[in-house]
Amino acid sequence: MQNTIKLLEKQHDVLVQVIQFLDSNRHSDTPVREAVDKILNHSDTLHKGAELELKSHEIGRLTEC
Repeated sequence: MQNTIKLLEKQHDVLVQVIQFLDSNRHSDTPVREAVDKILNHSDTLHKGAELELKSHEIGRLTEC
């Protein structure tokens, strides 16, 4: 599970870099910029659900030991 968490963190970091790149190259109003922004900043329910799933999986793993 630790690798999954690391992967998600790295993907988040790359998406932030994509937003910064698009903004600095005057592509702020493109469909790609909008899609990345939606995932990063406007999907709170999805982010919270994923966090809960990761935590519950970790708790389940710990209680099995």
